[in-house]
Amino acid sequence: MKRLTLLFTLLLAATTLHAQVTDSLDHEQVIYLDSRRGNSISSSDNGGLSLMLNGMRFEIGNKQEEADSVCYYKKNADGSMELLSREELAIAAYNSNIEIINANKKRSSNKAHFGLLGIGAPSYNHFSIVEIGSNMFTGLNYDGYSAEEAKNLTFSTRKAVCVTLNVAELNVPLTPNHALAASMAFGFTWENYTIAGNYTLEYRDGMMRPLAVDANLKKSKMEASYFHVPITLDWNIKSDFFISAGVNLDILMESHLKYKFPKTKIKDEITLNPFQFGVTARMGWRRIYVFANYAFSEMFQRGTGPEANRFSVGMGIGF
Repeated sequence: MKRLTLLFTLLLAATTLHAQVTDSLDHEQVIYLDSRRGNSISSSDNGGLSLMLNGMRFEIGNKQEEADSVCYYKKNADGSMELLSREELAIAAYNSNIEIINANKKRSSNKAHFGLLGIGAPSYNHFSIVEIGSNMFTGLNYDGYSAEEAKNLTFSTRKAVCVTLNVAELNVPLTPNHALAASMAFGFTWENYTIAGNYTLEYRDGMMRPLAVDANLKKSKMEASYFHVPITLDWNIKSDFFISAGVNLDILMESHLKYKFPKTKIKDEITLNPFQFGVTARMGWRRIYVFANYAFSEMFQRGTGPEANRFSVGMGIGF
C-alpha cells in the first residue's frame, strides 16, 4: 500500500509540473538549443510543448493534431532547404541575400507524441490508463516433483486477477494519415495467482515446494508486481477501430506469498524470473479494447519451480 501511495504521489507531482511548464510557455517564446542543428523548444500552436531534436519533433501535451499549414524554407548555398521558425523567418525577411520559399506542410510522419496518463496523447493512441484481466499459467510441467507434490502444487483461475496502469505513452505515426503507427507505454502490472487447496509455497531443497497450511486459512496467493513496457504496431482502421500486435517487457519489482486469516505475507522467497518477455495482441475502438498477453519466458527460474508460462486476457478501459 505504501508503494501505491508513493507511486500516485509521484504521478501527481509529475502532472503538476507538466501543467506548470505548459502554462508558463508563451506561444511566441522559443528557446534555441542549437540553431545550426535545428534543435529547439517552443510552445506548439495546439497549447502544448514542442521539442525539435535533430529533425525529429516531439509534441508533449498538445490537445489537437496538427493540420495542414504553410511553412517557409531558406535555400542554402549548397542547394539544401532549411525549415524556418517564425522567429527565423522574421529575421530572414530583412536579409535580401536569403531566398525564402514557402510550401504547404502536410502532417509529418516523423512526429512523436508523448502522453501522461492519456493527457496529451493523440487520437491514435490506444493505450488505456487501466487494463484489467485474468491471468493463468499455461504449459505446466512438474518434472522434478513427486506425484504428491505435483498434486498439491496447483493453481486456480478463481480470483486470479491482473491490473495494469499505463503511466506514460509514446506514439509515432508511420504514415501521413496515421493508418500505421508505432506505440510504446510505460507502466506497472500487478498479478496474483490463487494456490489451490490448503497450501502455500516454500523454498526448500533448491525448489519451490508446496507447504500445507491450516484448513481454516483462506485465500492463499502468490503475488508479483512488474515494471511493464508494451511496444506495439497499430493498424488504425476507419471509425477509430484498430488492431495491434507487439511485444511486452516486464521487469520484476516485488513478489510475495499471502494468505489469511490472520493475514500473513512472506516476501523474497519466490524464485520468479526477474525478466519476462512476451507478445501482446489487441483489438478495439479508441482506448477501449480486449487484449491477450503471452510470455515466452518461464515464470520460475529454471529448475526451481514447475515449468509454466504466463498468459492473461482482459480489457482496456479508456479515459
